[in-house]
Amino acid sequence: MKRTTQILGIALIGAAALLLPLQANAACGSDISFGSYYSFVTGTLNGPALRSNFWSLGSGNPATGAGNDNGGIVETDNWLIPYGPGPNTFAVLSGWGQKPYDGCPDLGGLPATQRMVMTFSDVDGLGNMTYAIACTSRNTQAGTQFDFTRPSNAPLALVPAQKAAVTNTARVGNEATITVGVPNFAPGFYSDGSAGCDPATVIPQFDVYKQQTARGAAPPVDNNVGTGWVLAATCNSSGSPACVVTTACGATNCDNFIAVVPHYNSNFTTAEASTASPARVSASSTRVAAGPILAVTPKPKAIPNPRVEAPRTQGNQ
Repeated sequence: MKRTTQILGIALIGAAALLLPLQANAACGSDISFGSYYSFVTGTLNGPALRSNFWSLGSGNPATGAGNDNGGIVETDNWLIPYGPGPNTFAVLSGWGQKPYDGCPDLGGLPATQRMVMTFSDVDGLGNMTYAIACTSRNTQAGTQFDFTRPSNAPLALVPAQKAAVTNTARVGNEATITVGVPNFAPGFYSDGSAGCDPATVIPQFDVYKQQTARGAAPPVDNNVGTGWVLAATCNSSGSPACVVTTACGATNCDNFIAVVPHYNSNFTTAEASTASPARVSASSTRVAAGPILAVTPKPKAIPNPRVEAPRTQGNQ
């Protein structure tokens, strides 16, 4: 993208850009703006690794052509544009009627009940997943009806995802049952504080993936589903029962690693619906061994005590 040219264009056009929809969404009879020039997104280079989705809370659908969401439209130059105080700072700025997005918030309920969710995921310099989640309510009296601006223009900063946590393991025959701790996605969650814009509503579940390797093999480094990661469970983000998955080593000694990914409202994940990209998972857990033999116990080795003689005195010589 040509950042300098785009920033100049934004400066010249200003808010008038909202009045000139291109390929307008026929589902929205009137434009419903969202974002603002001060809805800053940081922590991403907005490159090929960036993934983003938005939807109307409770009425989105990851399938293109269904639900009320971004559908088959990608974020770059559509609702995420270069703008702001830093070289890698972007602004959320668009409207439901400006692009051929899927549906319209009005199809999901009355304006007073409408909430809009926007998510981002990327990778940092070490290849770890980073993410940000924002939720805001609709104000029909405001110029920007879904305003993602935070107090004092604080950014929506992508933060590293928490490493998957194994809280307990138990031996069952050749296999191991693995209890997975509920991940904490609060550090990257941003909200206007309205009812429904809370982590429990926006992220009601999380998906657990496992990857089986040979005994002692290096842990996986790829965080894209489809490169060895297999969906093992979808668990509740709160309440019970505990999230438990079981290995499938059989008669072979093997190791298992666990990774997690948010399972958002309306079945969105860190996959990008518009490009059919795979879900991106957290850093993997510690190693969990299973199979016929968990480990080779070293045999005890006896260490003899050397004989210590009393020192001789000059009179005994």
